[in-house]
Amino acid sequence: MFLIMSGAYVGQELESEFGRIPPSFLPLGNRRLFQHQVALAPQGVKVYLSLPESYAVSEIDHQWLEQHQVTIIATPDGLSLGASLVAALNISGHSLNAPLHILYGDTLFNQLPVGDDIVSVSTAKDSYNWAVLTNDDVDWLQDANTPMSHESQRIIDGYFKFSRPRELVRCITQSEWKFIAGLNRYHKSVGLSAVNSIGWLDFGHVNTYYHSKAEFTTQRAFNELTITAKWIEKSSIKNQKIAAEAYWFDNLPMAMRGFIPQYLGSQNSEGKISYRLEYLYLTALNELFVFSRLPSQIWQKILASAVEFLSLCLEQAVEPNAPINTLDILFSDKTALRLNEFCTARHITLEDQWQFAGQHVSLAQILRDSQKHLPDSKPLLGVLHGDFCFSNILYDFRANKIKTIDPRGMTPDGQKTLYGDIRYDLAKLSHSILGLYDWIIAGYYHVEIADNAIELKIAEQSHHKETQQGFIELIEQTFGLTAKNLYAMQIQLFLSMLPLHADDRRRQDALFANAFRLHQILLRLDQ
Repeated sequence: MFLIMSGAYVGQELESEFGRIPPSFLPLGNRRLFQHQVALAPQGVKVYLSLPESYAVSEIDHQWLEQHQVTIIATPDGLSLGASLVAALNISGHSLNAPLHILYGDTLFNQLPVGDDIVSVSTAKDSYNWAVLTNDDVDWLQDANTPMSHESQRIIDGYFKFSRPRELVRCITQSEWKFIAGLNRYHKSVGLSAVNSIGWLDFGHVNTYYHSKAEFTTQRAFNELTITAKWIEKSSIKNQKIAAEAYWFDNLPMAMRGFIPQYLGSQNSEGKISYRLEYLYLTALNELFVFSRLPSQIWQKILASAVEFLSLCLEQAVEPNAPINTLDILFSDKTALRLNEFCTARHITLEDQWQFAGQHVSLAQILRDSQKHLPDSKPLLGVLHGDFCFSNILYDFRANKIKTIDPRGMTPDGQKTLYGDIRYDLAKLSHSILGLYDWIIAGYYHVEIADNAIELKIAEQSHHKETQQGFIELIEQTFGLTAKNLYAMQIQLFLSMLPLHADDRRRQDALFANAFRLHQILLRLDQ
């Protein structure tokens, strides 16, 4: 039995950034932490996940857990760690005669240590009240109720394996449900060995969460991304793209630099261009939007900061004769070109009829309807980010301010520029909030396309409806764009991105289907 213990909610600091969720539901690498934890379970061992009884698991998370044969154990709220473990084992109905693996819900490892009756240990890096390993045979493990000394101490870090689970339950029960005292009793009765862990990552506190996340990202970064504790370096074989991004950061007006990480310059080494930014221990909005449970009023603050940035973009004077990204270049021309490319690859035509939610419509009709409701020809020129979507926006909860990364910095024909029509950035922001792009990228959808009939279900929850409506009103008040304008621009975006997702047929199907979903919303707004 492999038990992931996530039967309590995250602490107050983490709750302020991610909402009231169990630790295993925290975001990591555009997935939930439990998706990485389940992968650690030895093959053939049944996996269980304990959760607070009061926590409502979403349908899509339920489906993932079922598909991966993970059994949820709902334990009463407010139990101590020891009582929660005993409750989980009793509720599971699993035999107590086979070995038991336990993994804390806020913990991850590169790989699990091997052995029977073991306690995984690490050297403490921070001053938190972790349980520590001692040389005392009576109290082999001790709760650290006071901040730790400067001496490095070995602490239990969240993985255990027991050969006699029934004896463990007896020991914890005899220790008045105290987990550490129960482990000490088991140590005397059966014996436990301390084993050094491999690649321990702790997500239990806000500081350790961000440091562990940085370490996790570093381990999985592409060759084109180098991450240290202080900076992140981006490079690519696509020199022109990196040079354009560096140009944007290098030339951004001083008034706007509070909305980016500190820019640390670029270099050209043996023909390869790279640039560095300060590494920020913050979460991107796509992970917050999909995986957190933040109330609508927090989202209104986040979006207000994003709109403040875009308003500042609009205030910047455009240099005479500078190349400009215009809306027609970024939308109409590009959309038609990319959509034709997609149709050719799929052996379909623009005039083919598709059935979606009881209505028949062609791609040509969707193009015409969206074209009709694009914003008027009067541009809103200023500094253009060019890819202002949730995955490129970080949020600092302490400063109540966004930080943006990965700008475009050039026109479609390759000219470096800071400038463009900021309505394109509004469209990119909308395609995250209204278009639910990040839910699709995270795999939180169901799509079926057969005989020109389309079925799409995105696992977005109803609590975002208020956020979406607030966003529409904020954009209309600030920039004069209507809901129809926003939905029309998104439809163009989703159609134009289709060839870029040819590597994943199912995801491409979902993005294709989403254009039909957005088209229906646009038609309803027109009635």
